[in-house]
Amino acid sequence: MFNPSSKSIGLQLALLLLGLVVITPKSQARELLGFEHANLKSGQVSTLDHLKGKPSLMMFFEPECPWCFKQGKAFNRLLAQCDNKVNIVAMGANADRSSLKKTLWKMHLDFDGFEAGPTMMQQVGQLPATPITLLLDEQGNLVSYLRGYVKDAQLQELLPKVLGGSCLVDVG
Repeated sequence: MFNPSSKSIGLQLALLLLGLVVITPKSQARELLGFEHANLKSGQVSTLDHLKGKPSLMMFFEPECPWCFKQGKAFNRLLAQCDNKVNIVAMGANADRSSLKKTLWKMHLDFDGFEAGPTMMQQVGQLPATPITLLLDEQGNLVSYLRGYVKDAQLQELLPKVLGGSCLVDVG
């Protein structure tokens, strides 16, 4: 569930992600993309290796997280503006598969949703709050992360650094 008050868990996640970015980004990124996850629509289990080749956003969500719904809508708009220049996937966590499927259906996302695999979640650890979005470069290397809801205007400022150019249009 949504838990914004867990500072120690937030610190643990920040340190883990900092380690992924600063210490060994290439080897750790392969690990992140190599974990197996169940697609919430098809049930098929696969890795996320198919994300390589384009910058990618990996948004973690939970049921009963209103900010996740808002972030999903913002990423739908981003995907519409950026066409085939970016990958976006939703990663459901901290709930059973049935609850995650219902939440994904209610979110009306224009991108795939997966149940975050248990092995990945063991490595990432407890999420302090959702949404949390991992930013990956074209090779799948972790570049940064976003914690909480990020508005369209903020995405316009942040993502060109990750995308290596801008595909975003002014949303006013």
